[in-house]
Amino acid sequence: MSNDFYHDDPIEEKSFGKSKGNFLTSAVVIIAATFFFQSTLAGNISINSSTGVEFGQGVSVTAACSGSTDLTMTPKTTFANGSSGGGDHYFSSITLSGIPAECNGADFIFSGYDSATATALPIFGTTKTVARIWNNDGTFQGGSGYSGSTISSGSGQFTVTFTTPIALAKNIAKITVQSSSHAALNCVLDGVCSVGDSGPGGGTVYFVSVSAFTAPGSICDTNCHYLEVAKKKWDGTNNADSVSMQLSSTSAVLPAQDQGTSFGAQVGTYRGTTEKNNWFIGQGFINTKLIAELTGQTTTNSVASRVRAFAPVGYTSTVGQWFVPSFNELNELCKYANGQTTGNTSVQCLGNTPFLSFQTTTSEGFKGTNNYFSSSIRGTAGAISTSVIYFGNGESNHGVNFYNDFREFRPVRVF
Repeated sequence: MSNDFYHDDPIEEKSFGKSKGNFLTSAVVIIAATFFFQSTLAGNISINSSTGVEFGQGVSVTAACSGSTDLTMTPKTTFANGSSGGGDHYFSSITLSGIPAECNGADFIFSGYDSATATALPIFGTTKTVARIWNNDGTFQGGSGYSGSTISSGSGQFTVTFTTPIALAKNIAKITVQSSSHAALNCVLDGVCSVGDSGPGGGTVYFVSVSAFTAPGSICDTNCHYLEVAKKKWDGTNNADSVSMQLSSTSAVLPAQDQGTSFGAQVGTYRGTTEKNNWFIGQGFINTKLIAELTGQTTTNSVASRVRAFAPVGYTSTVGQWFVPSFNELNELCKYANGQTTGNTSVQCLGNTPFLSFQTTTSEGFKGTNNYFSSSIRGTAGAISTSVIYFGNGESNHGVNFYNDFREFRPVRVF
């Protein structure tokens, strides 16, 4: 081996006692050294001996779930060219093999550290300091917070690869692996949500579709699965749904709302002869955008414009993502407000006596005495109307003037 490749004096590997529980956290220091790279696999490390180990080769480690069984861990790097020549090696992936059946159900957790502090370094994405992989009875999957990494699963082994590695390999002084009880995937971190979860946009998830639906122009576009609704104080008041405005502040002729989008045979509670697809789940975003872009709209008197300009406190990046729901999206919201099961678009909102107790014990705070706007319109110039739903009993009205009549509204978002 060239003299260009060398290792520092050996660093003593610290021993960590195993936890009493099967999957309780047990950290094992596996790599300690300063790395110097000439190629993807070049560079030496020392592990409790004077013998250098070439980066890219496996080393033996243990974790709480593995007991006396040694695991083999292989960290790797990739080289990224610099903008002005040169470049850097980044800590980019880890392979863990020899995993016994005793580790089924556990999460494996990896972190990297420098030589100066005890704080884990960001290793992928932009700030993520932990790579978590779930052993789902021998099939390895991303654990909570894994977004930004990919998992390749094999028999008794896996490789986690960072899509955007950000830790310079020369700054990594040690890597730790732990095993712990499985942490369920999180709605905000991982996009795996259930009705009632706090959504990633600062609202509450009220509709879940296992199969993807399309919301043209939205952040999820052709791969959408969820709808979330803004909280009751979305406009900064205690009773946001007392705000009554026009859907549109102008009677300008609206472009065709359905935009030629094919939604297949989606079942719905209402479909007129001229509306085409504008009542579908997934259509509210483009409906609202088209209305808001009509000349003369303002956030002072146009629901569509006001909702498009909205973002919850702390979620300013979601400006432009919120919209007035389409009729079917509003129907699902009415069902959620009344404590009905959502998800089946062929079931109409009924409205029932649990409504008032439901809305006063949640953070959504809907009002049973309100007609809520949808963004699904019908008719021609001079006779354009929209559809609303009265949340107290589920009744719909498809003849509300979309620029003269005032109704209540609530922003929703798709992801």
